[in-house]
Amino acid sequence: MDIHIRGLRKTFGVSPALHGVDLDIASGELIGLLGPSGSGKTTLLRILAGLETPTGGDIHFGDLDMAGQSIQERRVGFVFQSYALFRHMTVADNIAYGLRVRPRATRPSARAIASRVEELLGLVQLTGYEGRYPGQLSGGQRQRVALARALAVEPRVLLLDEPFGALDAQVRKDLRRWLREIHDRTGHTTVFVTHDQDEALEMSDRVAVLNRGAIEQVATPDAIYDDPATPFIYGFIGDANRVEINLRGGQARIGDTVLARVGAGKEGPAELFFRPEHAAIDDGPRSARGTLVALRRFGAKRRGEIRLDGAAGDIELDLPIGAALKPGDRLGVRLDRFAIFADGRRVSVLDLATRAA
Repeated sequence: MDIHIRGLRKTFGVSPALHGVDLDIASGELIGLLGPSGSGKTTLLRILAGLETPTGGDIHFGDLDMAGQSIQERRVGFVFQSYALFRHMTVADNIAYGLRVRPRATRPSARAIASRVEELLGLVQLTGYEGRYPGQLSGGQRQRVALARALAVEPRVLLLDEPFGALDAQVRKDLRRWLREIHDRTGHTTVFVTHDQDEALEMSDRVAVLNRGAIEQVATPDAIYDDPATPFIYGFIGDANRVEINLRGGQARIGDTVLARVGAGKEGPAELFFRPEHAAIDDGPRSARGTLVALRRFGAKRRGEIRLDGAAGDIELDLPIGAALKPGDRLGVRLDRFAIFADGRRVSVLDLATRAA
């Protein structure tokens, strides 16, 4: 089931939570909604579910207009961070609940419901747990039950709100890999909200990054990380260095070092962004000079903090473990991949530093 969102707005009192959101989600796609607290991602998910009413805009599931449609009429499966399981019901009864409360005309038979529960218990790897109660399960097992309950009603769309937020790091890691496998097997159109960047980049076919109620970029995980469309995304996703630079005479400079040539007519202050792994120590003519001010261990690497000549603040880059460096050393930094923004807009870089003539 594909989803089409046009001009979606939501205001709480005088505070806009969403304004002018446009988004197309392909049938069978798993898309992550990522953004800081207050960016509007959960509001968008709740509007899709029918739990919130938009102030304006349109939502279509396929050719069906969702205006005025309840959560039952939309046929969505919703998985909450808090599981929202019925404590007094067994695992089997929790999974069957959405089927048993259907109107009599559309309610499956008891035998069909039992068969569906058994099928889903196998899918979520909880066969043998049907007689247990939520209080007898681990957090990861409860979330599996919550997913099985959402799938039981054969939803058009599956919606997940921070599904792993209440779990510890190792369980989260295992469950997100498992959920991706479940998605690939069932083929549901799935939208999930997360504040965890690794989770969004690992699980999603595409990621929609929200900021202050608007979508800043929708792209594949690779494009979101390697080719951010805005300064916000560069700063929000992964590690990034931001350096204030000047554009003069069609050139981008740090101090007296020319990094690249840019389009004619672009003059004045700008921002340069690059990731620590996209720079290297190099004394070539296109390298910016600086002083190593600190070294620290960073997983399998060492990370250096460098104060570039003519730039405010320090930058970070990854260094070889065995590099014979110490604070106070003078060195050059070559940028292999970067982006330049002026007035919040990306500047077209015609010649990267490593290729400049």
